Amino acid sequence: MPDPTPTPAPDDHDRYLTSRGLNAEEPRLDPGEPVALGHVLYAAAERGLAPGAVGARLAELGYEVPSAALLATATVDDLPLLSIGNYSRPPWLGPGDAAYLRGHVLWTADRLRQPPARIAARLAALGHPAPAPDSFPERLTSEDLYLARFEDRLIPDDVPVPVHHLLTAANARGEPEDAERELSEVVSVRTRMTELGYRFDPVVMGITAADLTLLGEDPGGDGRRLHPEDPVPLHYVLRVARKLDRDPHEVVARLRQFGHRLLPGGTLPRSVDSEDVELLERGWRDWLAQEDPHWFPHVVAAAARTGRAPAQVARRLRALGFTVPEAALPEEASYDDVKLIDGGTTPREHVPWRTRTEPVPVGHVLYRAHTQDMTAAAVAARMRTLGYAHVPDVPDRRITADDLRLISENGDGDTPLLADTVPWGRVVRAAADSGASPRDVIGRYRELGYTDIVVPDGPLPEAVPARAALLATADTGPLPLDAAVPVPHVVRRAHDQGVAPAEAARRLRALGYSDVPSGLPETAHAGDLAMILQDARRGAPYVPLTGVTARHVQTAADVLGIGGHEVALRMLALGHTLEFTPHPDDAVLASRDADGRAPWVGRGWGPGHVLLVAKVLGRTPREVHDRCRELGYWALVRWEHELPDPGGYEDDDILLLSANADGRGPWLTWEQSPSLAHVLRCARATGRSPQEVGERLARLGRHVGVSPHVETADLDLAEALEHLRGRHRGTGELLAVASRTGRSPAEVAARLPFLGLPVPELEYPDRRPGEARVSRTG
Repeated sequence: MPDPTPTPAPDDHDRYLTSRGLNAEEPRLDPGEPVALGHVLYAAAERGLAPGAVGARLAELGYEVPSAALLATATVDDLPLLSIGNYSRPPWLGPGDAAYLRGHVLWTADRLRQPPARIAARLAALGHPAPAPDSFPERLTSEDLYLARFEDRLIPDDVPVPVHHLLTAANARGEPEDAERELSEVVSVRTRMTELGYRFDPVVMGITAADLTLLGEDPGGDGRRLHPEDPVPLHYVLRVARKLDRDPHEVVARLRQFGHRLLPGGTLPRSVDSEDVELLERGWRDWLAQEDPHWFPHVVAAAARTGRAPAQVARRLRALGFTVPEAALPEEASYDDVKLIDGGTTPREHVPWRTRTEPVPVGHVLYRAHTQDMTAAAVAARMRTLGYAHVPDVPDRRITADDLRLISENGDGDTPLLADTVPWGRVVRAAADSGASPRDVIGRYRELGYTDIVVPDGPLPEAVPARAALLATADTGPLPLDAAVPVPHVVRRAHDQGVAPAEAARRLRALGYSDVPSGLPETAHAGDLAMILQDARRGAPYVPLTGVTARHVQTAADVLGIGGHEVALRMLALGHTLEFTPHPDDAVLASRDADGRAPWVGRGWGPGHVLLVAKVLGRTPREVHDRCRELGYWALVRWEHELPDPGGYEDDDILLLSANADGRGPWLTWEQSPSLAHVLRCARATGRSPQEVGERLARLGRHVGVSPHVETADLDLAEALEHLRGRHRGTGELLAVASRTGRSPAEVAARLPFLGLPVPELEYPDRRPGEARVSRTG
């Protein structure tokens, strides 16, 4: 039977039947599509109806349903056969799955531990065009299920098995020792799939060891086999042609026979030699594309590797079918040239090559001069010789480690480097790190070839304190000068430096930043950073400046251990707006003892706290409860609760709902049930009987069983049992209670049943702990 699920109200019956998930919700059945038999059977089982009744109702609603005769013979036991990989639940087999029924039969047979022929026969009886039962083997292996799937989908029955799947399945059996062994594995897999009822194209039936090389190479350098839906790169065709010693045209024709349609166009050579293959490789597992935007760096690299002239390399690449424009080329190229035009700036990094049509960044020239031990002017001159038209003017000297620190974005001499623009924040940081004035730092940048240096309007500061380096640095890099400084940046940097946000803002203005937030607090607060982070969590994004939620305020207060009202006022002072308006009474509401001071209620609040606050503020409990909702207090507990309505509140209710029966916090929380010991403490404090206390707690939504025979004097027993944490199963625990309360075991045994605890029927001593034994003489 399917798993029981909650069903809609009776008047939602039709909405239930017509929902695909049988939950009365979207999405709905499509009136233009036949309703699956599985849907009808499952709905009937869930609603306790006959399948025919469900089908009849759906037909009345305009849906095409299975025939009445079929619904009369189908049963709930058919659901596992009709479910697509989800046991007895949707989705269900439908007309669109007809091409995948062979794989469905195999997987269902394995799941149900039944012969595939039996599954196929039953599906045919249920109206599905399942393959003939005799087209399946008697037994299945675990590998058969893998063979029936191609890229996480069942293989369709109406088309031949893709050769890519055949090769992948054979390779999954293990790495073959040679081509003939690999071919043997391919034939073995093909034979088994034929036994399972799948068919192959004639070209696949005649596959050879050479075809395995043709189809099994790695085209993209990522370890993946050639895929029939991916374009076949030109370099792949040429490399395979060389490996098989074939004409590239023959390679393309054979690939087309195997179903590849995205093949290289243009004119191909008649032969390929090993030197040609060497020209194709740019780096390890990286080859030239047929229309490659980085053809020039590739030509330079190939020329340096082979010792040929760049023009000779370009001509041969054109003859091989690559698009290499007719353009001016240097007479020769070396490995040093390759390093100069490589866009990467460290051995562990590789970025696109420098193109000859785009400006070369100043930082690139300076860094290459340092790594190649050349003057910057010499690097620039060589790049112009290589055809780079936009090369900056740089000094005719070697670049020092100190220069590298200056041009690196992080000031550490490593990547990333400043390109052409020097942000003002980077100038500030360099001045702070070096002790030089900003004017001197700007002069150094200009001497190195930087012409675009962002500076503020007005006079520059004479010096920059070391602490200012962090002020002018954002998480994404130097703080922009032409944009408003974000409030979170000011708050974060103030927190980092232990100063008030207003002081951090003043320091930023002194550094030349004009658009800095004003009106920020003049005092520091240790919780500022947590308040402006989502969930008050380190490393989290900043909360929006507008519409800060009450939930966030309470979460931050809970994390910081302070009152929510304090957080709300502080966030307002930090330039945020809230989704609610703080009120002075909120501090009373946030305090555990309703006095506006710590300790704060936090997660331990409950209805007793609501009643105490209402009493202190002169409001109704409902008003306080509603304000708690507005302030996000429900974010501190698992779910929202309604305030109990006992038909009027009493002063003693506050005491009854306090954890220590004293009318103050801590409080019984919304989910907490009071213990019998709590009832007896309240009885002692109020002078009421335990039964009266239990009845009142029940009216307050706190149910606890109180025997009619329980007395307030039993408090010591109840507290002793609390101390034992429920371990009161035998005489050992009973004696422990006697020892703890000073009662005799007989007295304890007499009272425990009234507290709801069974006691073994034994004869217990009536001597209390510490009493001397009375000797008897005859």
